[in-house]
Amino acid sequence: MKWNKVASPKNKGGLGIQDLWKLNISLLCKWWWKLEASQGIWQTIVRNKYVKDKCIAQLSSKPTNSPVWNDLLKVKDLYLSRRIKCVGNVRDTDFWNDPWCGIISLKHKFPDLFSICNESVGSVAFYASKGWNLTFRRWLDERQQESLRKLRDMLSACALSNNNDYPKWLGEKNSQFSVKSQYNFLCVYLTEDRNKKLWKAKLPLKIKVFMWLVKLNAILTRDNLSRKGWQGDKMCSFCSSPESTEHLFFSCVISRYCWSLVSVVVKADCRPGSFSQFWMWANKFMPSHKKFHMIGLAAICWAIWLTRNAISFERKKCRSPT
Repeated sequence: MKWNKVASPKNKGGLGIQDLWKLNISLLCKWWWKLEASQGIWQTIVRNKYVKDKCIAQLSSKPTNSPVWNDLLKVKDLYLSRRIKCVGNVRDTDFWNDPWCGIISLKHKFPDLFSICNESVGSVAFYASKGWNLTFRRWLDERQQESLRKLRDMLSACALSNNNDYPKWLGEKNSQFSVKSQYNFLCVYLTEDRNKKLWKAKLPLKIKVFMWLVKLNAILTRDNLSRKGWQGDKMCSFCSSPESTEHLFFSCVISRYCWSLVSVVVKADCRPGSFSQFWMWANKFMPSHKKFHMIGLAAICWAIWLTRNAISFERKKCRSPT
């Protein structure tokens, strides 16, 4: 399996193994939160050396910076995309780039005004000292004038205070940063594939992983081995048909015999012929025992797999049912 699939969360179809690259990014983002939300010796040194009188959104990478600081700057925009500012004295909040009037920055809320504004860089305190008066490089058309009126209405409703500005994190209900929420955000683009029936089933972990590989057609059946360059016999260990995942667990003479016995036990008039048919078959003939569907499927597949491996590698004989 490809590593990006293995390292995906379980609700995205993976094994839930943490991706160290994404985890490292999440941990780096935590330093930005510490810089904004808490006080300490490290914060004091960084503010005096790199931040000075600027807002965080205005900081950029420079050759004279330390490698550690430049690495932090690489994840700055990712951190800012999930953080909003609650304003007090508005000295640490960027007027255009920081989301402080809602969860969207003024730069993105009024892009037509930002593109022609003469004062495109500055803190909220800078604009407040000017009475929120903005100047532009050209006359505003009717649509832009309407945007300016909306902007002024928003600014006039803002209540400033003598307290320091502080951040809020959008990824948690308590508005506090967590590495977990940032890590989950980095995985949000992945396709949903929860596999709830598998991961919630009361099965040993190794069998859960085995069934996960079976679902993805990634177990080493003979057809998968041949795609990897294996030159051995491609025929099933139980019969003379080409071996594949579907064949081994549903179409082979041994698997058909096993499913026929199960069908007799549950009083079903047919047997499933594939994994997709199994869930319909189980819901029809065992509707009141849904929590055992995955356990039963895993037990049969695991038993067939162990027997197949014993024949293939230990040269044991298996008598085919007549």
